[in-house]
Amino acid sequence: MESEIFIIGGGLAGWRAAEAAVRGGASVTLAANGPGNTPDIHALNCPVLPEDSVECFIEDTLSSGKYQNDRALVETMCRESLALNDEFQWDGTLIRPVGTSVPRCVSIRHAIGAIAVAGIKERLKGKVTVEKRTVTVEELLALRRAQPEVKIIIATGGWCGKYAFSDNPPYLKGDGLEMARALGGALRDVDDAHVQYEPTVRIEGPRRGIPVITTLLYEGAKLLTPEGKEFLEDARLNKDELSRAIFGIGGTAIYDLREVPEEKILECKMDPEERVIKVSPAPHSSMGGIVIDTKCHVLDASGKIVPGVFACGEVTAGVHGLNRLGGNGGTAAMVFGTIAGREAALELRKL
Repeated sequence: MESEIFIIGGGLAGWRAAEAAVRGGASVTLAANGPGNTPDIHALNCPVLPEDSVECFIEDTLSSGKYQNDRALVETMCRESLALNDEFQWDGTLIRPVGTSVPRCVSIRHAIGAIAVAGIKERLKGKVTVEKRTVTVEELLALRRAQPEVKIIIATGGWCGKYAFSDNPPYLKGDGLEMARALGGALRDVDDAHVQYEPTVRIEGPRRGIPVITTLLYEGAKLLTPEGKEFLEDARLNKDELSRAIFGIGGTAIYDLREVPEEKILECKMDPEERVIKVSPAPHSSMGGIVIDTKCHVLDASGKIVPGVFACGEVTAGVHGLNRLGGNGGTAAMVFGTIAGREAALELRKL
């Protein structure tokens, strides 16, 4: 390894880490076998309205997570999210995800993940060594033995791809968890209770496995039984509550968009003719993973820092608790990706 920092993961968190590390003066190699869930990051949370605040954002995140979150990580994400408001020029789209107090989810053409990564790649052209391949645990252990001074950043994404029906790419099976454990890191909440289901995923046709965005429930959409009857007094619940409700009627529902204005359908990059869609909950976001601190150091079972190893993005645990607030996946990837790259570069300068 000729670089000072080795990043595993080609999604938003990994590329944010790469950019921050290069900005910090470090040489970087990034290895990835795909973009992960980044192409599906449509928007992210950032307080922008006068009636919103960091404190409100923190409370919404903790409440959604049933207060099982790591509060220090939540506070870090919410406070650092303010910098994103200065970094990006939003297109005016402001969404209110289910479970939030006020609209907070901002977007750029409903494609902020892809747009952000494309911008980073352009800025880092010629400055980062990119390897399109899968990294093995054995390779990392060999690197650790031969060059312990190299900083490792694990940003391999979540592990919902291991399920037979999921809206995740099939290669997201949790490789990063094994990497961290082999390097001495601890894991937490790696169980089915810490998997968030996307409640409205298509189960038929060529777009099977593609979610229908739940924010349309604020725009006149309805969830119906397969027989066409409403079964919820209020469908504007958080995602785990909606998923449980759909499982309660047999696991299949009809997402009725016939009363949603066409402009709202088009804003979500959907076919305005697609108005009645059969959906089912599917594993969407893993909330358990590698234990980290607020500087993205990987921690061992006793809470001590594993020297030279960092992690960021969905591969980590603690930010979302028992239920991830819609829009927080993108925010966490951007905020903690930046922190991981910055802190790894800072450690190098201290050597």
